[in-house]
Amino acid sequence: MINDVLGIINLGEREEYIKELTEVRPIAAVPFGGRYRMIDFTLSNMINSGIDYIGIVLKDKFHSLNDHIGPGKSWDLDRKTGGLRMLYPNIEPNPTQISVGDLPVLRDNLDYVVRTTKKHILLTRSNYIGNIDFTKPHQQHIETDSDITILTRHIVRGRNRVDLLGLDIVTMENGEISIGRNLGNQDEFDLSIEMFFFKKSVFMEIVTEAIEAGNEAYLKRAIIDRLTHYRVATFTLDSDILPIHSLQSYYNASMQILDPSYSDYLFYRHGKIYTKVKDAPSTMYLGQTNVNNALLANGCIIEGTVENSIIFRGVRIGKDTVVRNSIVFQNVTIGDNCNINNCVFDKNVVVGKNKVLMGDGGLPYVIKKGVVVK
Repeated sequence: MINDVLGIINLGEREEYIKELTEVRPIAAVPFGGRYRMIDFTLSNMINSGIDYIGIVLKDKFHSLNDHIGPGKSWDLDRKTGGLRMLYPNIEPNPTQISVGDLPVLRDNLDYVVRTTKKHILLTRSNYIGNIDFTKPHQQHIETDSDITILTRHIVRGRNRVDLLGLDIVTMENGEISIGRNLGNQDEFDLSIEMFFFKKSVFMEIVTEAIEAGNEAYLKRAIIDRLTHYRVATFTLDSDILPIHSLQSYYNASMQILDPSYSDYLFYRHGKIYTKVKDAPSTMYLGQTNVNNALLANGCIIEGTVENSIIFRGVRIGKDTVVRNSIVFQNVTIGDNCNINNCVFDKNVVVGKNKVLMGDGGLPYVIKKGVVVK
């Protein structure tokens, strides 16, 4: 187990391609898999690997994340020594002055990193979902005495993976490792999953140099620009990773967990994925209910048909209603005699009787949080 690492989860992810679900929350707080949030996977992977000093670099819209994580009790992080720390951005006195990027947040919370006695840092995002054992890349990082170790996932048949277009790839030329952009021209490559092990001294050097220079706003850019200054290694994970950076990739990743073998890997392979516990009664099935290849959380009332779908807590599906190929968030009510196909319903949506709502199969139709469809 790892005991010399500070975990930092950086929530500076780009959200323009998943904005339908991130208007009121960061990607880290987007619901996933019936009862989880995206950040649950990164938090659980760290805890299962023995990392119990964790800081979360917040950008904005952090109220839903605070409500979900709280003091970190569900991950055994509510402790006097170590545990969880939220790293908030400073509130600017001038409301028209908006800080851009994640480096200003790190600048405002640099004392948290300075004070830790940990010798290494694991820097991650929250939008790469997997069940990851961090002990193996950490061991290699120590044994090779690397300044930076980049975690990757090897991709084959990459030209067919449109979901990976625009993401970072790791390349080597003349013995030097660099990070570029996947433009879809390569069939085989190493995908960067935006997870790095650093020596603490190296991390501090990169951050302080970038802050002092004052011409960079994003930590990832600062790291990429300075890779040639350090001893850099890569570690290729054997665990599958689901990058979620768009509405389509979110939908496809969600549908993938309907495969029992994949679900077993994702939620249990290297340790259990933990989330905030909510007590609720079992789901109730009434009348001529038909449920096939679906994942349903507790507290639901189902009177219709559910196929190839993920249903979160407290959902009510009316009589003679059919829900197919859809994701329905918490506390949604769908009336009688509706036909729902290829949709994503955010929390607290209400759909009246006799409605037909469908996506085109290529891109799901999204109804935003709290909308009432009469």
